[in-house]
Amino acid sequence: MGTGKNKVAIIENHELGIYSIRHDLVKALADIYEVTVLTEVDDSFKEGDLENIVQFKDIGKSVLNPFTAMKYNSRLQKALKQVKPDVCLTFTIRPAIYGNMVTGRLKIPTISTITGTGPLFESKSLSYTFARWLYNWVLKKTRFVFFPNQDDLNAFVERGYIREEQARLVPGSGVNYEQFAPQPSSRGNDGKFVFLYVSRLIKDKGVMEFVEAASILKNQIPGVEFHIVGPLWTGNKKSLTVTGKELNGWIEKKWIIYHDKQKDVRPFMADADCVVMPSYREGMNNVLLEAASMARPLITTNVTGCRDIVEDGVNGLLCKVRDGKDLAKKMQEMMSLPAARRVEMGKKGREKMIREFDKKIVIQKYLYAINDILHGD
Repeated sequence: MGTGKNKVAIIENHELGIYSIRHDLVKALADIYEVTVLTEVDDSFKEGDLENIVQFKDIGKSVLNPFTAMKYNSRLQKALKQVKPDVCLTFTIRPAIYGNMVTGRLKIPTISTITGTGPLFESKSLSYTFARWLYNWVLKKTRFVFFPNQDDLNAFVERGYIREEQARLVPGSGVNYEQFAPQPSSRGNDGKFVFLYVSRLIKDKGVMEFVEAASILKNQIPGVEFHIVGPLWTGNKKSLTVTGKELNGWIEKKWIIYHDKQKDVRPFMADADCVVMPSYREGMNNVLLEAASMARPLITTNVTGCRDIVEDGVNGLLCKVRDGKDLAKKMQEMMSLPAARRVEMGKKGREKMIREFDKKIVIQKYLYAINDILHGD
């Protein structure tokens, strides 16, 4: 039986993205619309709170490889024909491409969010060459295209992938500063200094540089620890991912302490003296947003989507990209700061998150765009 509400479909790579980064947005949409999520489902979040208010349809994993994408497209088209949404939202590169191919055919108004470009413009691989070719035409009829930073927006307009009037700027996924509020550390006065890296173990997130810095400093400085939270990842090209053998080697050498995937990263951030994200490029890095909101000082690379969050010397430090040695120097600099200075950095970071990156700002922009499609001229 229908609810009488307008229908919104969300195309996402994996349910992890829905339950973590887009959780608050999905809840806000479900208050107003009948929401269906089309994604890869592996039951990791079977007891999640969205199950009762949102319908999930498992359409598997979207892939960039042109030879294996056809089955995914077929499943996606079948699901959208069943759901018959009034508006469709897509997130990340592959759903943006394949989602718009299908929604264009089905004439479903679409809002696409380019959450980050990664190696899209630099890579010469077949997959990314194909992606660039597809972008030349798949977004032409998309109603709105949201970007987390001005650099990515400009790049898509300059390359002719979209028209300027389609583009909208949004502060990434934003951060729920009430959920990610400062918490007391469980460590007490243990005399250690803890650096924390939170991400999938893929190379363009800077995990190799984090481990290189750890290998440099571990034997030089007593009491320093390097913690990693995040899963091994098979969703990217093998050349970009960390292997189980590599990970085990780091653990055996005692360079890092590994915590695997965690549903709640807040206790780990609370116990960290500094959160580190040496990414090669971001849309707007969510780990940095969350850590800053929890008033942790940060170290990140001087690149798009990271320097937007960290002001060098104010709420953290900026290091060179793809440079583990420079990262190690910045880590030493962070450790040498008086504790009161790091506390002040954390305080400044939280103030910036509340002022500029409140998730309510992000949600409102999506609600306005959907309303424009449904009720605009």
